[in-house]
Amino acid sequence: MLFYILFIVGGLDWQVLKTENLVIIYKPGYEYEALQTLFNLEYYRVNVISLTGHNPRRVPVVLEDVGLLSNGYADPFFYNIHIFTNPPNFDYYLEGGEDWFRNVGVHEFTHIAHMTRTAGLSRLLTNAFGSVFQPNMYAPGWLIEGITVYAESQISPYEGRLNDGFFNSYLERRVAQGEVPTLVEVTNEPLSFPYGKIYLYGGEFFDFLAKKYGRESFARFFQVYGSHFWAPITPLLPFLGVDRAASKVYGKRFPALFSEWRDYLKGQPMEKDYKATRLTCGGWYIPTMVSYQHKIYYVREKPIKLGCFRYRILVQLMEYDLKTKKEKVFATIESWLTTKMRLHKNILYFCTAELQHTKNNIYLNGWGITSVLKKIDLDSKRSERLFSDEIRTFCILDDSTIIYIKNRKGDFGSEIWLATSRKRKKLFEIEYLINDIATDGKKFVVAAKRRFENTDLYFLDLVTGKLELIVSTPWSEGGLDFIDEDLLGFIANYDGRHYPYLAELGDSLKIWRNAETGLVNSFVLFDSALIFSGLDINGFDLYITRYPAELYELKPAEPSPAPDFASLDLQIRRGNYFDIAQTLYPAVRIPIFLPTDSTFRKWLYSAVIAGADATGENFYWSWIGYDPGAVDPILRMGLQSYFFSPLVWELFYEFHKRLNIYISHTLYRRLHYGISDITLGIALNGWENFMRKEIVPQISCTGKMPYGNYFGNLSLYYERQHFYSTIDRTGIKGTMGINKILFNGEIRFLINGFYDPQNPDQVSISIRGYDYLKVPKAATFTAEYSHPLLKLRSGFWNPNVYFEDFIGICFFDYAVLPDNEDCLSGGVALGLETKMGFNFIQLLPQIGLAVNRDRAIKIIFGCQVSPAGQSDKRILN
Repeated sequence: MLFYILFIVGGLDWQVLKTENLVIIYKPGYEYEALQTLFNLEYYRVNVISLTGHNPRRVPVVLEDVGLLSNGYADPFFYNIHIFTNPPNFDYYLEGGEDWFRNVGVHEFTHIAHMTRTAGLSRLLTNAFGSVFQPNMYAPGWLIEGITVYAESQISPYEGRLNDGFFNSYLERRVAQGEVPTLVEVTNEPLSFPYGKIYLYGGEFFDFLAKKYGRESFARFFQVYGSHFWAPITPLLPFLGVDRAASKVYGKRFPALFSEWRDYLKGQPMEKDYKATRLTCGGWYIPTMVSYQHKIYYVREKPIKLGCFRYRILVQLMEYDLKTKKEKVFATIESWLTTKMRLHKNILYFCTAELQHTKNNIYLNGWGITSVLKKIDLDSKRSERLFSDEIRTFCILDDSTIIYIKNRKGDFGSEIWLATSRKRKKLFEIEYLINDIATDGKKFVVAAKRRFENTDLYFLDLVTGKLELIVSTPWSEGGLDFIDEDLLGFIANYDGRHYPYLAELGDSLKIWRNAETGLVNSFVLFDSALIFSGLDINGFDLYITRYPAELYELKPAEPSPAPDFASLDLQIRRGNYFDIAQTLYPAVRIPIFLPTDSTFRKWLYSAVIAGADATGENFYWSWIGYDPGAVDPILRMGLQSYFFSPLVWELFYEFHKRLNIYISHTLYRRLHYGISDITLGIALNGWENFMRKEIVPQISCTGKMPYGNYFGNLSLYYERQHFYSTIDRTGIKGTMGINKILFNGEIRFLINGFYDPQNPDQVSISIRGYDYLKVPKAATFTAEYSHPLLKLRSGFWNPNVYFEDFIGICFFDYAVLPDNEDCLSGGVALGLETKMGFNFIQLLPQIGLAVNRDRAIKIIFGCQVSPAGQSDKRILN
């Protein structure tokens, strides 16, 4: 009892700040982040209201610490916003961001204002029956994200993705190569570069609409579409919903509007063609690179399609030999990099993402991202793990001492730390947020920023902790590296273009630039050549060109004004857990009336109710009803709770028939190779009017390999008459498997086994080429290889259907059954990746042939249905 009381008290430690418009929910120790979120949202909410035409009230905003993960999300269904507290830094390209809480707050608040906008009958239905009748939720991803990217980019000319430069540069490359995106492609996001295409294309499309039709048209469109109470069918038939609303506001449907946008893109001035020689053709992302001797070392991150809606992201340290002009994989890396790489002598240093269970969040059930600093000897290939911390950026001194930067706790700014082989200690704190640091062994240069500004370049004095300004602009600088003494290399998006720069840090500052590279996110100088990671339509690759030779003069630019929070007339009050409990009010409350016979004289009267609290700790649903022809009322309900985190509770109850309770606890979770997850669970089940009762302890384990993973789970089933079950029963069930990338496909081996002879409900097993078999015990083995065969990448807007890739499958199934019987079969199948309804639904129709041991041929048909987003993606929202 004491154990659970402590858990309950721990779950009630949420703190609340609230105004007339917002309810900010946070854990102790995060009041600074809560106040920044509140002030920014209150100050800029009028911008969002003007843009969307909607004023959401009492919006719950939950702050979560997920470590070094920077993100946020809005849930219009259960009406809340979640914001991660870490300000972003390292990424695939340099993105301007003057204030994290302003940027993410405006983005997510725009989601809520847009998707909860209703009008007419839709508003009445939403008020009566819940959020399922909010039409603006039923829109393609590019529309949902496009308006938010546009909104975040209107705050300041130096913030937001439309002002950064990457979006424009990528679209220019597509236009130059005749690959202008189509409406069908944008809507369905095939597996192709870049990640987050709906943000890119959606934001740029909304920017075009604003320029041609005026930004005030957005509010009119959201109002018109918000009145379409039939919107749930729109994802399948857009002409009945979003197209109809677009015709009223813009005079034409979205296919015609997209054609206008495509023509507009073709007519825009474009960056010069690269005057560089391409060295590699791998594409996707190259976030960081260094040079050693005559070789270039860089990290490439790219997804590999494995099968039907399955892909795995590979992170590889690559080596390119400038003499032989050959590229090879030098090493595989367990997870994505959280910092740029640093080279000291022959040792390469870098940080990878890792998980630790010390964070205040529900999103990952208390797990959060941290950095692990590692080093690799480039001569011997020996690697070593040094230490783990929330490293934002770092540099290496001549004696291998490490200076690294962390976020300042509970305030804006940075902590500067020193690490040797024996100890780590904090040197001091400063009121600047440092995004990057570099040293030549004597001088330290940082890219640091004050609140509501982008980074500037400073000298950092490690003795006094003072900063001395080198370069100040409203734009962003990063990717710092000393090329030579007094010669600093960096990347900046001056004028919204990402170019490589060299700064001579002598008595008089001189800056040199190469503007013939296109967008660059990392570079090195080697002999008389500039080698850089340049952008093309399939991603980044290595290019080589001449030294930067153009003297660059910084242009004067007016900085954006900081918000005047003092002008806000706010009445801030403190709340408590009852403010969170109020959010449990059902978001869905739909009555359902159905006839129970052909005469329509008898009817089922029922209702579906569902809700969740704003924190995401508790979710519930129920179906309650009355059938005049049945003895018992209808009552089915489910509950999932993270309230006792790290324990997770799940419950299902059906009146007088079934009760299932499942409790799980993840003991261990990591991103590195080897064992990556260990979870314990126990299920308590009752069924057959609760005459049968069982206890099922469980354990599951997963592990990672450089090009695959393995997994296993074991369940034990206990029924005893002295537990008031009708039988005595002991059973066991287990699974083991391994997946491995092979020839750009995936080979999978799976072993299933169970022994449950005392169970009167025998288990069904499926062996392709046979009918379903019910047996008390069995062992099965499956070997399967899947491989992409053909990229279709085509479909229709009306009806909204998209065909991505054909996937070929070869398989072998084998089963050992009681009495030494066995079944075996082999065959082939073809699957077609099919997306429907704005990519909300993924279908996998399959057809194939199976030949069993009796040489009988059986045709296999099947179709799997799943919501989008179930692929093997890394932990990013």
